[in-house]
Amino acid sequence: MTTDLDRIADYIAFIQNGRLVFQQSIHEVAESYALVRGSLELLDRDTEKAFIHIQRTSAGFEALSDRIDEVKLIFGGDAVVIEPASLEDIMFYLKGGVAHVSFN
Repeated sequence: MTTDLDRIADYIAFIQNGRLVFQQSIHEVAESYALVRGSLELLDRDTEKAFIHIQRTSAGFEALSDRIDEVKLIFGGDAVVIEPASLEDIMFYLKGGVAHVSFN
């Protein structure tokens, strides 16, 4: 469903637990968030502050950030991979990175 929103929506509001998380144009949302991937060794109490939510795996970490310039300054050059986040990625990480299963 979110992939359809990426294509057809001009403006989007994300509400979680009755709280408005953001209300922006789809273009602003796309420019405001990025997915960051890197080695677990790069994470510490200070660097983690640049992320909204971090998912750790045995291969490293993937995190959502709305502080893209700060991430670039902290990690510099090629230490991490920074990619645009899809609307699906943004919503997944904003709700805590937990995929919910629904039963019909």
